[in-house]
Amino acid sequence: MTKCILIIGSTTALLVLSLESLAQVGAASKPELDISHYTVKRTLGPIHIDGILDESSWSAAAGTGPFLLNDGKGLPAAKTVAKILWDDQNLYFAFQCEDTDIFATMRIRDQHLWEEEVVEIFIDPDSDQANYIELEINPLSTFLDLFVLKPIVPIPYESYNIPAKWAVKVNGTINNSRDTDQGWNVELSLPLKEAVTAPHTPPNDGDRWRLNLYRIERKPQEEYSAWSPTLNPSYHTPARFGEITFSRRKAGE
Repeated sequence: MTKCILIIGSTTALLVLSLESLAQVGAASKPELDISHYTVKRTLGPIHIDGILDESSWSAAAGTGPFLLNDGKGLPAAKTVAKILWDDQNLYFAFQCEDTDIFATMRIRDQHLWEEEVVEIFIDPDSDQANYIELEINPLSTFLDLFVLKPIVPIPYESYNIPAKWAVKVNGTINNSRDTDQGWNVELSLPLKEAVTAPHTPPNDGDRWRLNLYRIERKPQEEYSAWSPTLNPSYHTPARFGEITFSRRKAGE
């Protein structure tokens, strides 16, 4: 954060004024955008992870609500629909990403997928806003998984390999800007046992976790969107993660 330093006369006293504090005074009358909320319901039956999203569970599940630009200032040009479900073994995620020019080159697990087009899932089961799971999938079905520790410590995240299942279905051609693509789907299952900080596994009815969903788009224009916008350039803002509530009701009920 930039600071303004005022030196008074010849004394050594410094008056340090935080521009952040000044901005807060000016914005006191403007309520901050609320975090997003979603009720996660149970599957209607088995889910086959293939990226097609043709199970009745996905058809019955409600969407999380629209993704917004991460600064909170409107809708992105590239629309994203996301849904979440659960059963006693897994937490399931589905993304439908509209994309007229699909772009990705990275094919090795745990590469820096955030440098290209990607969807991201951040999961904070105990809502401590300190330690959380980060998952990323790109259009080539390349996967990144890591456990974020606060304060951040230099650990080899490549060694953190959870037994998730994921698949991508592309409707178009990757890395061909001469045609017009329709988009790409992501389907992922995360074993609940990997949520090691969760208060209950499987969750109890009414349990609440903090979680966020993101998307990075590079072509035809660069966009950073989020289910629960962080309102600053970093996706790593756990205080702005959305909140999910687990329900024993089935999808569609």
